[in-house]
Amino acid sequence: MIDLTNEKPRKASLAADHNQHLSQLALTTDQRKPLPNLTEVAIWFWRGRELDAVLSGTATDSDRLKRLRDEFVNATGLTPGEIVAVFEDTIDASTTSDGGPFLPSAPDPRDYLPVKALPVGETKEENLSEVSFRLVTALAAKNFAILTGPSGTGKSRAALKLAEGLQRHHSGEAEGSIFELVAVGPDWTSPKRLLGFRTPFGKERKLADGTSSHESYEITDTIRLILRASHPDAADIPHFLIFDEMNLSHVERYFAPFLSLMEAAGILGAESGISLIGSDDLQLVAAVLKAENPSSREAASATAMLAEGRDFILPPNLYFIGTVNVDETTYMFSPKVLDRAHVIELNAERPSEYLLATTRTEPGGTINIGQSDIALKRGIEARETQKHAVGNPVTILDELLESGFTAAELEPVRTGTVAALDGTYDLISPVGFSFGYRISKEVFIYITEWISAKLVNGTDKATILSTWHDGLDNALLQKVLPKIHGNRRALSDSLRALSAFYAGHDSNSTPSASYTLGLGTKVEIQPMRRLALSEANQLPLSRLKLDAMHDRLHSSGYVSFVS
Repeated sequence: MIDLTNEKPRKASLAADHNQHLSQLALTTDQRKPLPNLTEVAIWFWRGRELDAVLSGTATDSDRLKRLRDEFVNATGLTPGEIVAVFEDTIDASTTSDGGPFLPSAPDPRDYLPVKALPVGETKEENLSEVSFRLVTALAAKNFAILTGPSGTGKSRAALKLAEGLQRHHSGEAEGSIFELVAVGPDWTSPKRLLGFRTPFGKERKLADGTSSHESYEITDTIRLILRASHPDAADIPHFLIFDEMNLSHVERYFAPFLSLMEAAGILGAESGISLIGSDDLQLVAAVLKAENPSSREAASATAMLAEGRDFILPPNLYFIGTVNVDETTYMFSPKVLDRAHVIELNAERPSEYLLATTRTEPGGTINIGQSDIALKRGIEARETQKHAVGNPVTILDELLESGFTAAELEPVRTGTVAALDGTYDLISPVGFSFGYRISKEVFIYITEWISAKLVNGTDKATILSTWHDGLDNALLQKVLPKIHGNRRALSDSLRALSAFYAGHDSNSTPSASYTLGLGTKVEIQPMRRLALSEANQLPLSRLKLDAMHDRLHSSGYVSFVS
């Protein structure tokens, strides 16, 4: 795209055919998305500026839009060829509910600023404008979260509140529901409860050759949600599949295709040949949906997939949340499931803490619903562009350079996280709980998203740099510790030693970050490898969980993270 002259000094200019390559550099690789509208880009360009002089002499909304568009082209130096390559160049004056994009007077800030509290008269309802910060950051880092804890601690509430809040936030854009609550049954032994199946006993349909057929497809609510999420007009809207009592059946059986595609989605494209349902089934699904309602987003998505040769895969804007209770009626998760999710534990509260409180608390604090949308859209973009497909996970932190952090400011985060992961690995791998590349990578992704969400939520940079260990604490608690389980003989004193390590101790400290395994093998953290943590940053959540697990191990002889 660059031509260099042979003059000295050499001069560079755009090549004559640079327009042919422009779309590859400027546009997303997701071909489902329409081209950006030039007029809408121009409106965004002129936001916050004084427009009296720019719009002088214009009488109608169409004239004003054309003036804004022309002045934007002049200001940026766009050529006709560049406009054709990357923009849709149309002008539509009817872009708002009141008939045009221009208002006669400035709106009241209370009409467009984020709502901080529900109006008087709605206090008995949930405040959908404030949701769980911890759940949002976990989903922004990984599109699968598991909420565990005793029955009645608000697991389903936290998930539904986030989904319903975003449903209201996107009320003018979304067609139909952006979430589905899936009640898992104890008899689920295959994916058909989620992915549907062919049936010869469907409603009669007229075929293209004039004949009729009763062949149909049992289209589940899950399939319909995935199709709605796959529509180009919904590509930036988060959608949610919420699994209630997810472990009433073996998750690995009914959820296996989803677990596989979660990993493959970051590597393979939409034409890879890997699909939730086969192309023949997709053709039948499209035919049934077209017979039901040809103008629905579900029908349009299925038809477009077939026309473009795309597979039926998980769209980047689809999030999974599972709620879990552990008792005699449920099954434990395998490492395959835990590796692919953030596990968030909700603990029970003393009755007075919620009976006497004026408001309900949210796991990990609160974040505004609009800011939640921004955080989740960042996760969508990362999956679309495969942003995190890097060779070395520590480089993921470099994304924060664009947010005003310097390399020197991020270095303690980088080295501290590596030291914590190394020490954790050294202490739990001897008892059978080593972890691989995926875990380390997702810890760095989570810390990056935690810091980004804190910025969006209004926390200043200095405070974030002094409290970043809280993000590391959550990451270790949600990604590493859930895999630990076993009896007293197998685990020895590894849990106590790991808790001591997280408190900044080494093998010479009291309590000691060391333990004896088997016939005398000593597992320890040497003094030069202790964590440099202040008293306020000693990973309190992880230590509290490890201490509770250690006590339960010695009292009952067996322990697991999810209990």
